[in-house]
Amino acid sequence: MTNCEMNLIKMRFRQRIDSLELDTKRCFWDIKDPDAPGYAFFPPVMYAFATIDYFSSYWSGWNQGRRGKNQTDRMIDFMNMYLLYPRKNSQIAINFWRHKLMHTAEPRILRNAENDEVYYWKIGINLQQHMILLETDVPNKFILEFDPLALVRDLREGVFGLRGYFQELQTSDDLQQKYCQCLEEMDSYEIKLRG
Repeated sequence: MTNCEMNLIKMRFRQRIDSLELDTKRCFWDIKDPDAPGYAFFPPVMYAFATIDYFSSYWSGWNQGRRGKNQTDRMIDFMNMYLLYPRKNSQIAINFWRHKLMHTAEPRILRNAENDEVYYWKIGINLQQHMILLETDVPNKFILEFDPLALVRDLREGVFGLRGYFQELQTSDDLQQKYCQCLEEMDSYEIKLRG
């Protein structure tokens, strides 16, 4: 890829992360009017996981699920490799906020199919722990805290840091080819209308 193409990708990636940060801050504005609505927790979380999906799609070279390809695995791998989140926590987070929240408009309590563990969620900003599975006073009950602004920070580092995705993209022919494959796929979506 040329320097011009890389600069365009860098700009596109920065705009995406900046947009996520700005929208998240808007959802957590502290409005002093007593009749104003409270914080909007779910929109920035949905946007955060859509953004992880976005970056992991370019990284892996595909977005639409195909035979033998799994969106959840792709996102977990990206979060583990570039955001340095534990695999288990990433899988729980994706199930809370990408699958349950995105499809049913509310996250659900999750139960581990292999043991008695139960996972709850907490969303906020300036949380003490982000993407850390916290034990509670109840055996086998855990809480996964998620701070959308902490994710923005981690995503910025995971994409633009010294060992970030964009840094690797600049020097890897394989990642450049995957980026182009995904971009081509995203620019060629079709719909078949019925009735």
